[in-house]
Amino acid sequence: MRILHFILGKANPDRANGVNQVIHGLAKYQSKAGHEVRVLGISRSMKVPYEKVQREYFEVECFKTFNSKSFAYLKEIVQNIDVVHLHGVWNKNNIVVGRHLEKIAKPYVITAHCGYSLDRLKQSNYLFKLLYHKLWQKRLYEHAAGIHALTREEATDISRFCKNNNIFVVPNGVDPDTFDKYCYQVHEDRNKIRFGYLGRLSVEKNIDNLIYSISLLPTDIKSKVELLLIGPVNNKVKSLQRLVTELDIKDNVKFVGGQYGENKIQALLDLDFYIHPAYSDVVGIAVMEALALGLPTIVTRTSHMSYFNNMNAFIMVEPTATDFCRGINEMISKRLVWHEYSDRAKKLYKKEFNWNTNAHRIVELYKSLYNNET
Repeated sequence: MRILHFILGKANPDRANGVNQVIHGLAKYQSKAGHEVRVLGISRSMKVPYEKVQREYFEVECFKTFNSKSFAYLKEIVQNIDVVHLHGVWNKNNIVVGRHLEKIAKPYVITAHCGYSLDRLKQSNYLFKLLYHKLWQKRLYEHAAGIHALTREEATDISRFCKNNNIFVVPNGVDPDTFDKYCYQVHEDRNKIRFGYLGRLSVEKNIDNLIYSISLLPTDIKSKVELLLIGPVNNKVKSLQRLVTELDIKDNVKFVGGQYGENKIQALLDLDFYIHPAYSDVVGIAVMEALALGLPTIVTRTSHMSYFNNMNAFIMVEPTATDFCRGINEMISKRLVWHEYSDRAKKLYKKEFNWNTNAHRIVELYKSLYNNET
């Protein structure tokens, strides 16, 4: 198939922004399978009006702004494309592109990337977002040939905002070319039990409750554990650092900073287990990476993991400090069977969360939508 992804950014996999990593993986494996994949990105951080960026198996054509020139270029491209894949919500560029695609009867698909999660909607400008959606964005979603949801829970969230019944569910994934090379090993030779979180240290990731949970651990357990927070440290993180000081757990909590590429993988492999505390997520990229490496994992139910719990590959918790404490205690008590959790984590990743499988599933759905439109 001939596929165009229209995105914000440059599909850089070495960024804290998970959407960039997702688009990189999806486009790479669609291209690797023999499909003609083009990626057109808008990146305001560019110093030049236009540039091409080479990624694995595909190029990203980047414009600094979405103006009459870049829009004319997109209109020229889509004449020879089978399906256009739009990404994200609250992006006025998508509105413009969607109206043009509707006008020329070109099928398009949208991935919301968790943008309709209620707690994320309420983080800022909630009433404005509702009005924006009603006036402009609702039509974009209702005229799409298909809406791609990352989990069944997200499909429910999206269905509250539009009447389009062509919502299909395919999870995100991680790159087997990268992650199949590694294998988790239990660290038998150190006194401390080291666990951690990888990602943005932001509000919806619920890091404050994770930090609180350390203070709730029994004294004998607290003396044995270290929590590593692996993510960019900026001014917004200062409140978390103050919280660590107030709770007198500076010896237990380390702010590692952002890690990318091989350094990120080694930082994860240095952990005994992984913990993902998010209030809401669509099976976060970091969770998938931890599972792909075979790390025993604790993850919140609100990260949309309920439908995968039957594989017994992780410990599921609620997004509260007391339940994090319970989950940490449970994981430590199961130290002798961490290798079994590791094996099941790998199996879950191979079945549900790798791009070699999921890029193919999405293309098959494109084909069905394209055939219906034509």
